[in-house]
Amino acid sequence: MRKVVSLLASAALAGGLTLALSAAPAHATQLRNVYYGYDDCVRYGSYGVEHGMWPYYTCTWVSNGSSVPPTGFWFLYA
Repeated sequence: MRKVVSLLASAALAGGLTLALSAAPAHATQLRNVYYGYDDCVRYGSYGVEHGMWPYYTCTWVSNGSSVPPTGFWFLYA
């Protein structure tokens, strides 16, 4: 009986470790900075990729509601 319990405990532990090690963490996109110009956003986003700070980036325009002239900010997400 002791061998059976020991064998079952070992199997459960091995199964749990397999599940824990195979689960890869998801890369969460975070706001990195805010820019007035698109060029600045792209420049720093590319810099981050080149230097291993993040694997990819996105520059997203967010208007502040003014239509003439259109004003807003570029948000760098990585």
